Amino acid sequence: MPANITTAEKSKSGVSVKYCVNSAISLILMFGFGYLPPIGPITQLGMQILGIFLGMVYGWIFVSIPWPSLAGLIALIQTGYMSSGEVIKSSFGDTNVMLMFFIFIFCGTFAYYGLSRIIAVWSITRKIVLGRPWVFSFVFLMVMAFLGGVTSATPTIVIGWSLAYVICEQCGFKKGDSYPMILIFGTAFIAQMGDCIIPFKSIPLLVMGVYEGLAGHPIDLAPYMLIVIIAIVLSAIAYLAVAKLIFKPDMESLKNLDAKALMGDEGIKMNKVQKVVLLFLVLLMVMMLLPGFFPSSTFLPIVILNKMGSIGICIFLVMVMCLVHIDGEPIIDFKKMVGKVEWNSILLLAAAIPVANVMSNDASGFPAALESIIGPLATNTSPFVFLLIVGLMGTIVTNVMMNGPVGMILMGAVYAGVQSAGMNPIGAVAAVIMCVHIAVLFPSGSSTAALINGNEWIGQKYLWKIGPITCVLAWLIISVIAGIFGL
Repeated sequence: MPANITTAEKSKSGVSVKYCVNSAISLILMFGFGYLPPIGPITQLGMQILGIFLGMVYGWIFVSIPWPSLAGLIALIQTGYMSSGEVIKSSFGDTNVMLMFFIFIFCGTFAYYGLSRIIAVWSITRKIVLGRPWVFSFVFLMVMAFLGGVTSATPTIVIGWSLAYVICEQCGFKKGDSYPMILIFGTAFIAQMGDCIIPFKSIPLLVMGVYEGLAGHPIDLAPYMLIVIIAIVLSAIAYLAVAKLIFKPDMESLKNLDAKALMGDEGIKMNKVQKVVLLFLVLLMVMMLLPGFFPSSTFLPIVILNKMGSIGICIFLVMVMCLVHIDGEPIIDFKKMVGKVEWNSILLLAAAIPVANVMSNDASGFPAALESIIGPLATNTSPFVFLLIVGLMGTIVTNVMMNGPVGMILMGAVYAGVQSAGMNPIGAVAAVIMCVHIAVLFPSGSSTAALINGNEWIGQKYLWKIGPITCVLAWLIISVIAGIFGL
């Protein structure tokens, strides 16, 4: 809800008229749409589920996340297709929902101990990058991508921008100069893309969860991460090359950048707790990815990891970090870390998965409907062209809508296309997840876009000079890499 709403726009209770109208529309869609006559192969149940889905998406975009998510679960119970117990089990009891919860606990601990800033400052003060402005810029963006992956885009952007401002001050840059705009916009753009590196983060997990609910089997995480990492590296290189070509920034002062000014008087030191937390982060990545690289291995540790699954591994590491004490305190104070959980993402995923599961059932009529719409597109074009199309749709729409709902909507198209053409789903799923992260133009697209639009160092003129080109380049790079490694 906008912060400055006039009295005329408010109801007597102090709630804005716009909020009331949008809330009413969301509820009408959820509880009233199902009374419309069926359309084509979609059954009456399918109409009810479609209404619930549209109502939730509308509420998520124009109202908020929490109550539309909960209202969607109530509406699902009212269809009679599932009991209340079954709805709760398939929502809050879903493996992906619980995995997201414990990942938030884990990533919250990483940020809580200040590891993000330490890693960032250490990386950009290495001798190999100092005195080499474009190498420095590339390494800076790669650090932002990594931090975006292990934490999330917003705190990474805040950390990155604070470092960028220090760099600009030390080098004598001022607002309006080309290089600060390149570094500050690039920080936000790459941090936003980096948010999808780790497949256990909120949006990747949400979109994958919807696809897995439709398909009934998980996505292989190793090739997914390979696609994402290569695409981000190439996107960063392409962005810097285009920015250099368009703006021709003066980089001379960067050659004399003083590393001590960035590190501070005490330099960069990690205490015992920070070193242990970093070790646990490495363990998390290794333990979760090893089974994907060796799915048929009979080696006992990998067999155990396969049995535990991603959720079991994450719970185990969080349990150990709660158990282990350093200087008389547990590494994870669970009560404190629960405050780091992004409950909106939990609610969104918990509401989306059971609705997606019902939509995938033949009783809804959606599999037949999607087959009739997407089938010709998938069968009459090559898998790569299909991948290009769904990626482009994601890139365009995500700049005006929240990326989570956009990815969820496109998963239905991806599933239908995969079924029709018999293609490998990894490329299309990875492309959609990455493309819905290219939300940097309109404030409605993401919190990152809102930060970009509000940053005075960037400005609207620069944003619209470099932003669309950057989005198109990223979409093309993502599509090509996903096509090479995922089809």
